[in-house]
Amino acid sequence: MESIYGQIVRVILVLIAIIAAMFALRRYGTKYNFNLNLRQKTTRYGLKKLDTIHMGNRKFITVVEVKNRVLVVGIGEKDITLLTQWTEGEDHT
Repeated sequence: MESIYGQIVRVILVLIAIIAAMFALRRYGTKYNFNLNLRQKTTRYGLKKLDTIHMGNRKFITVVEVKNRVLVVGIGEKDITLLTQWTEGEDHT
């Protein structure tokens, strides 16, 4: 029969493992796009970042939803360019 201290140590180790798994899932869930939506918040302006693709050093393309419009924006080191936009529900192919 195990001592009470052995059982307490086992419970603590299990809790540490669960917490470590939660941190790993949060970190790598967004990196590998598990669609956990952990950071996705809507601002009071109705602004929501949907996706980002890094194109190089300080250059990327971001898809942003503003109320009922979807904007695809190219962002460089010194400029921001609207690439395309559509109303949500429109066929954008």
